[in-house]
Amino acid sequence: MQKNGIPCVLAILIVTCCYGSPDYGQTGTSDPKAAPEVLSKSTGFYNVTTFIPVTFSGQFFGGLQTICGYKFNNYLSVGGGVGYEHFNSIPTYEDFKADLSLLPVFADIRYTPLTGKFSPVIAVNAGYKFLLNKPSTQVRYDTVYSSVMTVSARNDFAEYTTYTQGGPFFTAEVGFKAMVFKRIGLYLSVDYSLWSVSGDYYLSDKLELQGGDGKWRVNASRETTDKSLAYVHAFFVRLGIVF
Repeated sequence: MQKNGIPCVLAILIVTCCYGSPDYGQTGTSDPKAAPEVLSKSTGFYNVTTFIPVTFSGQFFGGLQTICGYKFNNYLSVGGGVGYEHFNSIPTYEDFKADLSLLPVFADIRYTPLTGKFSPVIAVNAGYKFLLNKPSTQVRYDTVYSSVMTVSARNDFAEYTTYTQGGPFFTAEVGFKAMVFKRIGLYLSVDYSLWSVSGDYYLSDKLELQGGDGKWRVNASRETTDKSLAYVHAFFVRLGIVF
């Protein structure tokens, strides 16, 4: 199940960042005739708010996030962020897939090599993705035929995983910003994110023997449970604003 309150919390954070940003640490001047580069903010508060319009696997509107932090100079910024992500039928390992709703909380470091209106951006995020739902993978079946004392036999296997918690994550980001209005700019990036989820793996094994009438009858069955740790990764596009 998804937590419907998460997007509301993010919206409040975004509004707070937009209207509560301090003007300290600026190197500009109040003279309206000053050159634009003098008016540009070299230190102080920064914000990057984005959403995921599409993933490389073809999923749309996968989530949103906001980052607030401090610019040490025109090039280096350090901050922290929070977001919400939802992925449908994302592979966890082998052929297993699950629907994951996640709350990433993370630290953000970004480098902007150019100081003009247009500049590439390199960023890394690291933190923890909390699992908001309790997803189960699809059930996978398999049958192995054999014989028991010259009697035809088969083992029917059924397995699936239920995830109960998230895990640490790391994201590498390459983006581009274009300042379009005073200190507000558009931002576009491509991200690669790697994280983990953990839970319980379930396996049922049913042994059936074939009778003289050709019908299969259950001879023995068992169910086992084990801990599961899956590493999940995704490429996706981010679009938003920066100031």
